[in-house]
Amino acid sequence: MADDVHGKPAEGMECLAMFEPIDETNYVEYQAAPTGKWRPCLYGAEMIEGLRTSQYKNYMERIQKSDCKAEMKRLMESGPPVWVTDKHACPLEEGETHVCKLWFMSDNREVSAMLEGACDGEERQKLWDELKSVHAASEEADAAEKSEEAAAAPA
Repeated sequence: MADDVHGKPAEGMECLAMFEPIDETNYVEYQAAPTGKWRPCLYGAEMIEGLRTSQYKNYMERIQKSDCKAEMKRLMESGPPVWVTDKHACPLEEGETHVCKLWFMSDNREVSAMLEGACDGEERQKLWDELKSVHAASEEADAAEKSEEAAAAPA
């Protein structure tokens, strides 16, 4: 990787989440696919690493615990996340599909933006299909229970 591929933090740059200054110690860039363009991330290193390690886990926890139909609908429609996603910190341009790499200035380290624990391709589709099947079965059981309650209620 050529050193001139990456930039440096702009004067006065601040993390959108923590409102802390972004400097050489916590500056991160993200690479968008398929363009391959590198851009400054608008979160500091700690926040973006937190997203990389928690977004998939949080999705799976929300799938298991949510009792809100609207949230479950959104979760089922979007499917299990694969890549770091944040429309504020890592906005994508038209035609770009996802963030594929992250670069941490402090140790000149490039890492995949794939979420910790996430799966891709056929494995992701299989998981998504299983989640949708479980969700549909749960919805059917809820509907049957409500129907039984309505039938048993005094008129």
